[in-house]
Amino acid sequence: MRGLHYEWRHVAALRSTWVLLSVIATLNLAAGLATPFGLKPGSAPSSWSMATTLQMDAVALQLPLSALLLLPLATGSIATELTRGSARTTWLTLACRRTAYMSKLLVGGAIGALTALGGAILAALSAGVCLAATGHLQPAWTHTLPSLLGYVLFMTCWPLIALSTTVLVRNRTAAVLLLVLWPLLGERITGLALRLVPGLAPVADWLPFSAGRAAMAASADTLSEADRAMTQTLIGSDLSSAAGAAAFLAFTVLCAILGTQAYTKRDVY
Repeated sequence: MRGLHYEWRHVAALRSTWVLLSVIATLNLAAGLATPFGLKPGSAPSSWSMATTLQMDAVALQLPLSALLLLPLATGSIATELTRGSARTTWLTLACRRTAYMSKLLVGGAIGALTALGGAILAALSAGVCLAATGHLQPAWTHTLPSLLGYVLFMTCWPLIALSTTVLVRNRTAAVLLLVLWPLLGERITGLALRLVPGLAPVADWLPFSAGRAAMAASADTLSEADRAMTQTLIGSDLSSAAGAAAFLAFTVLCAILGTQAYTKRDVY
């Protein structure tokens, strides 16, 4: 508990934390308010369109916009130690490197989960009110829940991956570039290469961020055949949402283990 309290105070004391969270909240609110635009009078938005709104266009952008905005915060606690040499203060305060790192992981995961849930609730409330005020029907909210759960899982895991990547490469800029470029380009190129090799095509479905997108795409089952094919291309994986969630969670655990080993055994930060 002492480690969690210490890490939370460290994160909460940064003005950038509240600026980033405010920006994400504002964007969620705006996304909800924009829901009625383009709808026919008296119609309701589809479950998939609402799922993408709640997830901040995770599939279209290849990563949730909220995840990209959280990167400075997700990498911040490690980056501060790297640039300011403050790790020794943390270790002296908590008397254990493993405790310090686990506290960073738990606080980061909690912030990611709460950001996803809070933002989704804000978007849903603003969308519901705006739809009612403009005479539109409400969407099938229950059909968006599986995709919302996948989104919360992704956002819970995202700070853990970001922290561990920063520890492993020991450079914040390199970590951010890797976390942005790999899901956008690296996995696409790797997936295409794997599909060209006989017998390795199924491996492409299990690439971590493709699996993460599959976990968030449960509501895509409500799409027409043509729209589902296009969405599947954007996802880059044929896994079910449950299999995608399991694969992405396993990748996160692996990253956390490797990050813990690097943090506890390296001499100087």
